[in-house]
Amino acid sequence: MRHAILSVCGLRSCRRVAGPAALLGLAVAAGLSGCVSKGLAPTDAATSTDDARPDSGINLDAAADAAADANDGRPGDGADAGAWPCAPPSDPTQPHGSLADTGCMDDVHVTSFAASAHGYELNSPLWSDGADKERAFVLPPGGKIHVVSCAAEPNACVGMADDGKWVFPVGTTFVKSFGFDGKLVETRLLVALPDGTWVGYSYQWNEVQTGAMLVGASGASVSFNTGSRTVEWTYPSRRDCTECHTRSAGWSLGPVMAQMNRVPISAALGTQNQIDKFAADRLFDAAPAKPYRAALVTPVQGQLGGPPRSATVTERARSYIHANCAFCHRPDGEFRGVDLRYDTTFTDTMLCNAIPAKGTLGTDNATNLTPGHPELSTIWLRMNTLGNGRMPPLASAVIDQDAVDLVGQWIQGVQACP
Repeated sequence: MRHAILSVCGLRSCRRVAGPAALLGLAVAAGLSGCVSKGLAPTDAATSTDDARPDSGINLDAAADAAADANDGRPGDGADAGAWPCAPPSDPTQPHGSLADTGCMDDVHVTSFAASAHGYELNSPLWSDGADKERAFVLPPGGKIHVVSCAAEPNACVGMADDGKWVFPVGTTFVKSFGFDGKLVETRLLVALPDGTWVGYSYQWNEVQTGAMLVGASGASVSFNTGSRTVEWTYPSRRDCTECHTRSAGWSLGPVMAQMNRVPISAALGTQNQIDKFAADRLFDAAPAKPYRAALVTPVQGQLGGPPRSATVTERARSYIHANCAFCHRPDGEFRGVDLRYDTTFTDTMLCNAIPAKGTLGTDNATNLTPGHPELSTIWLRMNTLGNGRMPPLASAVIDQDAVDLVGQWIQGVQACP
């Protein structure tokens, strides 16, 4: 099987901001280059939420000073001397050549995240062709997470379906590892730059699990031996992620209240609700109010403890579609003809009996969703195909049969359009 996964990477918009010379000048230069390469003019784009929150970042000079103070004033090793562990590279165009040099992994247990990383799980994870995944983030010194309230910050939302999204400060690094049969094949970093954009890098693990090296900007494909089987794995180019990791989608995608509201099943992450734990660790600029936003249901059996018994087929299917499709299919997204966010009413999704904007994959009389007929519904057909016309178009080259069956069951239960 061939595995193509969306890389957490890329520069999408450009903007000049104040910041430390080492990071800022090169970050802006990289951003301008990215815009020019796409035929775009630099814009005065907002930070990862909205210009209404100009304080959503932090002073990186002060953060580096704080990290040095914590290290008894001694500068760190490598290109980012004086920066905190797992900091963004000082030059976004010149990331560390090895994962070990990033400071994001443990010095002794090299396949584990560093102690500074905050691990987490999602209620409804993105399908990644069956890979096991571990996730964490590292905040810069003094950096805090902001939880958006659409009622208080309407400019930060496109409707109440955006309520509870998390905004991470400049200097944040997300770390995600992918593996099969107990072996890691890739670790990806996604970092927040001073210009309000994000950029990321993929690292390729060797089969003996002693280290991982930076994958080139154009990506790579390998046959990876797990010891039990050979997995075909593709490390995508760094530009691919601009298809999904966008400002409108919230850049980091996964961490929102509805996704993070859970007690992890991994013993390593503790037995406390994740949001409670992060609040106790003072990771938020203001502790989220209780009760927390209702959790997304886990869509399929055998995944993160499976869905609760009370979850309906509709809730499970909509949760899956939200996690795998809604980052692009939203009112301000790349493909705004439909709105696939979980809290959007079925009528407002613009699915039912709607003429597909991008064709029907050769199926006569197909609509976006034809009540009772998944075989005449492009939302199901695109999940059930590979190659041209597949949705999502990146990040997967293996059909998620459990999800295909679930969404098909949901469509079969739709009796008529509202």
